[in-house]
Amino acid sequence: MDKSQLFWQTYLNLEKDFLDIAKYIYIADEVPVKNSATGTQFCNTQLDTFSPFIGDLLVRACIEIEAISKELYFQFGGEKDRGDNDLYFDEDCLKLIDTKCNTHKKAVLVSCPSFNLTKEENACFKPLKEAHKRKGTRWGKAYQALKHDRYFSIRQATIRNLIHAMGALFLLNIYCRKISLTSKFTEISTLDFSLGSSIFSVKQPDQQYVVSIMNGRDVTERLQADESPFVLKYTDRCYRKVLGAYQEMIDKINDYWQVQPELKEPEFIQQIERTMREEKSNPQCRCFPLIELGKYRLMKKVPASLPFDERKKLLISSPEWNGRIQQLNPRISAEELTEDNIQAEIEYVALHAGMDLQQQFEDIRMFQAFTEGYCELVLDTGDIRYKK
Repeated sequence: MDKSQLFWQTYLNLEKDFLDIAKYIYIADEVPVKNSATGTQFCNTQLDTFSPFIGDLLVRACIEIEAISKELYFQFGGEKDRGDNDLYFDEDCLKLIDTKCNTHKKAVLVSCPSFNLTKEENACFKPLKEAHKRKGTRWGKAYQALKHDRYFSIRQATIRNLIHAMGALFLLNIYCRKISLTSKFTEISTLDFSLGSSIFSVKQPDQQYVVSIMNGRDVTERLQADESPFVLKYTDRCYRKVLGAYQEMIDKINDYWQVQPELKEPEFIQQIERTMREEKSNPQCRCFPLIELGKYRLMKKVPASLPFDERKKLLISSPEWNGRIQQLNPRISAEELTEDNIQAEIEYVALHAGMDLQQQFEDIRMFQAFTEGYCELVLDTGDIRYKK
């Protein structure tokens, strides 16, 4: 029997019972109010609603947290034996899981349409933060209180505590199921991050380890996620292909530069040096030599020393004016050109011309990075790296 499916089926049964509560209790953190600017006001009474049935679900959920955390403890190489009376689900098991996976950082989103939670701390929370400490979480304290003294602790059997305990159990099930996903980079946003839950979802992972490879920076360090349980990376095969395509692009650009006469023109060298100085002093300014080359060429074609009518004629008949990026992003029409705005428009068109030139070399890289670039979402277990 697949252990992970056993735990997951139990979780889904608990979810079903929890959703039944939402049929009779309006789970929300705001209520309608007449004669107010927003028409609503924040309200905690719904989340603080308690009952014996909620208490029963909370205890059941936490028993599952104990069971699944111990299973994960052994999967992650815990040294204590099964059945050891000194093996504690929080101080031993959840602590080891946190050490491996940084579970204290992982966020859970309440995405069920039956739950109307608008406050950030209610709609998005980190249920395993401090969970490795004895009574380190509110839901953990409630569990211990209800287990040992149900009658006098019944007020802790709240919807809020149940949401957080179920969120913790949902997260632990993700690790137990060893979920991994594969998708084209352009389709990552269409993935269902509820992962089978009807109540919760997780955050999409950061794209840094994909974007870095796109930009030619080899990532040799360990890959880590932040609030998502997943690391987003290229598959190792695509990783090698995208880096190879980037190097091919660089080689072609270098070959191109070797035969460009502008490299011998002092005015162009001065323009490059000026842009590089601006880049050092202003983080928002970037120097792309090919873009500077496109700008330089158009400025030479349409110099400021010519009369307006001649400059206008040269500009609108130029390949730069009719370039792909310019045509997709026109700012003004030819009829709207005036002596007052033509210089600014020349600079605008020149920028697009430089971008067109840059794009010619980037097509191979972009094809590998986007069209053929398959990514994988793998669980952050502390040992994820790209493989050469």
